[in-house]
Amino acid sequence: MNQKIKFRHGTLSDCHTATDFVVVIDVLRAFTTAAYAFQSGAKDMFCVSEVEEAFHLHTQMKNSYLLGEINGYRIPGFHYNNSPAAISSVDLTGKTIIMRTTAGTQGLIRSVHAETILACSFVNASATAAYIQTHQPDEVFFVETGVTADGRGDEDIACAEYVEGIITNQRIPEETLKERVINSKNGMRFQNPSSKDLPKEDLDFVCSFDLFHFAMTAERINSRLIRLHAIDIDDGSQCTI
Repeated sequence: MNQKIKFRHGTLSDCHTATDFVVVIDVLRAFTTAAYAFQSGAKDMFCVSEVEEAFHLHTQMKNSYLLGEINGYRIPGFHYNNSPAAISSVDLTGKTIIMRTTAGTQGLIRSVHAETILACSFVNASATAAYIQTHQPDEVFFVETGVTADGRGDEDIACAEYVEGIITNQRIPEETLKERVINSKNGMRFQNPSSKDLPKEDLDFVCSFDLFHFAMTAERINSRLIRLHAIDIDDGSQCTI
């Protein structure tokens, strides 16, 4: 490394203050699902804040699917819930995904002053760290989108610490991180077998560390719309899965 990067940690409440390099984190489950969607062949991915915006965009885009949730639960009229287990088995070749989630997409939209934005979860954490190291920003602001006043969001804090640890050569053991995900308040919601919208198998998918070799960069189309790209960290090209 040519310089020492400064790391800051924030939430949805203060991500608007970040002006340089922002990493928006949503482990459970937006950016885990997004990564699996790219791996399943998705051509494009657009992220919005509100359900109505997603429906409107869907009417304008051919071959598009609506994917998302409200507080973890599938949105009526959407094609898919925000579930990596569900999306991983779908052939999305050539399709466009329009995503709305309670935490992850909100972090992308609200980081209004960021110069560079990445979307991250454990499945592409090392790729995200490599992207940061290549670009050598002065500061990285982690937006831990699941963090709330009632103690939720430790899975996102853990992911931020994991990425930071990779960069600083103080890598946190994966087993420690997996325990934090499973035992987090949000993780506990996936251990009720009666909830089909919160399947326990999603925990295995979100804890598949460094599965994908691409970073997800965010392109701001306007104040209400973000486009995600999967960027191969070896050559900087947009991935064609």
